[in-house]
Amino acid sequence: MSMRTAAALCSLLLTSLASAQQVAVLHNGAALTQKQPLEVWSVEGPLWNIDAQNRTLEALGRIVQIPLSIDGQTFIISGTEVVNEDGGFVAQIGAANFDRLSDVNAATRDFVMSTYCPECGPVRFGPVRSIFSTTEARLNPVGALMRDPEIQTIIEDNYFGLAVGVYLRYMDELPVSFLGKLGVRNTQGQYPTSLFQLPPRTQWKYPATSGATLKMAGHVYVDAKGNEYLIPDLGNFLEFAENVVVGPVTSFRRGDESTPDSLRMGNLLVTMNPDPRLEVMFTGIGETPITQDLFFNAAAKGLLPAEVTAAGYLVGEHMMFATHIDAATFYHPSMGIVVSADRFDVRVDRGEMRWRGILAPSEGYTLSAEIGKSIEPITLVPSVDAPGATYDAKIEGLNLKGITTLDLVVRDSKGVEVHRQTFDFSEGIRD
Repeated sequence: MSMRTAAALCSLLLTSLASAQQVAVLHNGAALTQKQPLEVWSVEGPLWNIDAQNRTLEALGRIVQIPLSIDGQTFIISGTEVVNEDGGFVAQIGAANFDRLSDVNAATRDFVMSTYCPECGPVRFGPVRSIFSTTEARLNPVGALMRDPEIQTIIEDNYFGLAVGVYLRYMDELPVSFLGKLGVRNTQGQYPTSLFQLPPRTQWKYPATSGATLKMAGHVYVDAKGNEYLIPDLGNFLEFAENVVVGPVTSFRRGDESTPDSLRMGNLLVTMNPDPRLEVMFTGIGETPITQDLFFNAAAKGLLPAEVTAAGYLVGEHMMFATHIDAATFYHPSMGIVVSADRFDVRVDRGEMRWRGILAPSEGYTLSAEIGKSIEPITLVPSVDAPGATYDAKIEGLNLKGITTLDLVVRDSKGVEVHRQTFDFSEGIRD
């Protein structure tokens, strides 16, 4: 998973001023055009409100309009996902299925209890934290605000059911007091000392959470009457948080019909995101998608790398619900030929370019770059400053004027082309 930061949004804003005027269409068919001269905006903060009827999201005092399309392309909210009963990807959330963002639908309608495989656990158990902060979610709804304390109770019960269920799979590795870290405490905040004498459920302390994080940037648009709208045409992402832990997988457990797959990294329990609104992805070398089952089968065979990255959101401090698990150097034949290229440094006036990347598998194959009319062989020597990269390319004497892409070509031992992939290096051009 790439890191979406405010700095990246600012970069988008600075490069957008020369963009062509775009047209956005709302869910009701109204057409909007970019305000002239172009006016940009950005927001990154906790979500405060959802207006389902008007398809808007509010954070930090800004009301962001989710369009049906921009320049004819259906608009989707990045970071969201809709899956079917088999766990297969169906769509992402946009204006047409905007109601899937609500807590009530996520908790009572959209969850998926079927499993990916006999040992994989439920696909999307249900939300374990509200899209709003706990303070807001526990309040009675006012006007059009989509808060519902009864749904918040369901969400908190989901969390405790899942947290305790996962803990029980690791009880031989963790003390019973770990339950207290998950919120299983009495009215005085004391931790349990025995599994046979847990405090009553009514005394457990659900950790406080903020609202989902809205990261969006774009232009101001206007309708025929001059009304202004904030349209996120430069970047958009919705997540509960982006907490990241890197290190070895200490232990793991497969799931069942009521508990997802899980793993332990140090004293952090990591289970798969159970919320039907958010994505779950597993990747291997070169950020190539792999299946959840393949990842855990590799764990069982001791094939995972020493460094695994888990990114997701927490409820409290000791339970992560992962949206992305990355085993950056893991390769399996089912992934086919994997080629990557990044960190481009291109000097057009000097005719020089440098980048690094991955070729997997590398044994028995050669790699070359086609840049304009030039065909350059690449020596597969691991990058010195980028652990995990299988090559570090530096090519000189090129005519790079007007060129912004290259093709990486893989050939087998007989010289037969078996894979070709195009990469855009325009962001790496220095002059």
